[in-house]
Amino acid sequence: MHVVEGDMLLDDDQLALYSLQKDAIANMQLAGLSDAFLTPKLVGLLQGGKVVKWEPGKVLTYCVLRNTFLSNEDYKLMVESAQKAAADWEGACGVKFEYVKDKDSSSSTRPDGVVFPFRGIDAGGAFIASAFFPNDPVNRRRVLIDPSFFSTSLRFDRVGVIRHELGHVLGFPHEHIRSGAPAVCPDEPLGGTIELTDYDPASVMHYFCGGVGTSELGITEIDREGAQRVYGAPYSRSIFIQ
Repeated sequence: MHVVEGDMLLDDDQLALYSLQKDAIANMQLAGLSDAFLTPKLVGLLQGGKVVKWEPGKVLTYCVLRNTFLSNEDYKLMVESAQKAAADWEGACGVKFEYVKDKDSSSSTRPDGVVFPFRGIDAGGAFIASAFFPNDPVNRRRVLIDPSFFSTSLRFDRVGVIRHELGHVLGFPHEHIRSGAPAVCPDEPLGGTIELTDYDPASVMHYFCGGVGTSELGITEIDREGAQRVYGAPYSRSIFIQ
């Protein structure tokens, strides 16, 4: 696997496509096409001309694999961080996460009965955490957590890191790839994306780079606007009549 853009894991085929997309964008820029043309706002994914998202009413079940974390303290902190981050997204748009605690003791890295697990893995600090998109293959549906997540020197809010990764799980790419972001911010191909809002330097999906972004990684009002364009209003603001 290859790490790109800090928290994206790509296999060989995905890396080849990623490189081709970056080369294509570079060639378009050399041809004098503007950034506004190159950027197809929070940013969403497109596939077949449609926005990538989970089906309405889908419950995103997850577990936290206890035996993959180095200590019980780390495991408990991971559980707490995941629950808080999931609740924040549930308060932002019409999605539902469900923690399936009895799967935490599974010896499988791909336990049945959940959409995805949180799994500890020693990546040597190559990333703090790494997630997936809704249209990724089932065998890549996991959120990986490096031991650096638990370091006392971590400069990001831990719940914020998980909010960011769950944003990927919901289908939102990085915010700092857009034309309005500082040039020093990491870039990645914009093919197959769609702007959902205006550029938001404080977005939960924005890295801290070029003097913008936040270490809190909180969900902003602009994030909420974009997320609700994809998933609708939070269920807590809806009335269901049977």
